[in-house]
Amino acid sequence: MTPFTAALTNIRTAMLAKNPFVCVTIAFICGILFYTNSPITLPPNAFVGILSAYGIFCIALSQQIARAHITLLISWFVLAGYVNSVIHTHHYSTMPEGKYVQGTIVNSPEEKAKTYKCLFESIESGKACKAVIYIQKDSSAKQLCYGDVISVKNTFREIENSDKLPFDYKRFMNNQYIFSQAYVPTKNWKYIGHANSIFSFCMNIRKQCLHKLHDSGTSEKTLKLISALAFGDKSLLDEETKNNFQTAGAMHVLAVSGLHVGIINGILFFLLSFMRNRKILWLKILICILGIWAYACITGMSPSVQRASIMCSLISIALLLQRRTSTYNTLAVAAFFSLLLSPNDIFSVSFQLSYAAVLSIVYFGQYIQKLYTPSTPIGSYVWGIVAVSLSVQIGTIPLTLYYFGIIPTYGLLTNIIVIPLAFVILLCVILVLTFSAIPFVAEQIAHILNFVTDYLQDSIADITTFPHAQIDLNITQTQSVALYICIGLFILVLESWRQLQIQKNLTRL
Repeated sequence: MTPFTAALTNIRTAMLAKNPFVCVTIAFICGILFYTNSPITLPPNAFVGILSAYGIFCIALSQQIARAHITLLISWFVLAGYVNSVIHTHHYSTMPEGKYVQGTIVNSPEEKAKTYKCLFESIESGKACKAVIYIQKDSSAKQLCYGDVISVKNTFREIENSDKLPFDYKRFMNNQYIFSQAYVPTKNWKYIGHANSIFSFCMNIRKQCLHKLHDSGTSEKTLKLISALAFGDKSLLDEETKNNFQTAGAMHVLAVSGLHVGIINGILFFLLSFMRNRKILWLKILICILGIWAYACITGMSPSVQRASIMCSLISIALLLQRRTSTYNTLAVAAFFSLLLSPNDIFSVSFQLSYAAVLSIVYFGQYIQKLYTPSTPIGSYVWGIVAVSLSVQIGTIPLTLYYFGIIPTYGLLTNIIVIPLAFVILLCVILVLTFSAIPFVAEQIAHILNFVTDYLQDSIADITTFPHAQIDLNITQTQSVALYICIGLFILVLESWRQLQIQKNLTRL
């Protein structure tokens, strides 16, 4: 057997034996993609019936042909992905024709130059209708928040692409089941009330946290950054700050993701370190899991936060059960449940970048880390960040070039600076909120928080002034896929080389 064949066999065996859920998730994704490219018009109940009947057929046939059960299982999940997309698509519709439409604001209104941008959702004839509305600025519109119920005069129109945007904006919004948009003057809407929900409650907690931070002496500039960095709400950030972070390669810090969830999880474990008795280990882990998911809800439950929260929860449960976990399998479980709740997330830029980054870190990180062994703790820290950053670049560069058309030249330097500062900022936010009842202590921590956030933003701004801070390079979707094929071939070569080394070591024994 050649090293190349051995590598293929090893990958296939490891995938099936150690990571069965990877195959299930890939099959589920294939079903979603099949529906996108070839939708069949049938009622959802008919598809559910077909899925159930095929499931019974698979069980019956697998009893007769033992070797067919894996193929049948995979094919069933392909069909399940297709049916799941059918059900979700059937649940949404365009905004109805009529004089007034009553619905709920399901995001934190984003302030624009002359309007407030809101995501408006209404239930009509048993179907959810979502639209982006731009409400004219006035004192009443300024008070709107997540969960407010308003009545809007029907001035909706179909979402259209803009010549100013280089990508397919209409398709991007349609993938989120948003088909309509409208400009709403002051006279064309009225406030009805407030709808209480879990997310509305969480958004209210977010607002209260920001108020406590403000009352403790946190500056307005710091609050805007914290709103994005700690709570996932970038609506308060100005375009200059967003552009600086993008140019410096630090946008991942503003998008709440696995980095933030990991820091929160680590802080919770540290605060509960006094619970050392194994008999109450389950309580410690339960508190950490609840804390992670509470934080996920407060930040808006983005795909990256969902993925990180599911992974942390599974790892914590495995720790409780004293079982080893496969990172690939855990990642696949997280992706599966995310797509089960929202199949069109597969087309989300944040979803794709998030999973591409983590997969790349898990695979390439181990090889890059071994290329150099620092002799000092500081050197180990710096090389660790460099290794992770390089790994992320390998896995995400095709997507970054396709969607954004830029390469941050000083991304490695940026990560060395911003990652520890992000940890300090999150820790200070937690401490300010914890000691908010003791004004003197909270104010002293707020001063530190102001200093660290100012230093972070000034550092980012300085990096953007460096020569050739970013390289502009646009590629097509086909070229992006071609790059991923090249990465896949490189992995095969790397695995072949590893198999060759294993064979050489065995022959020496």
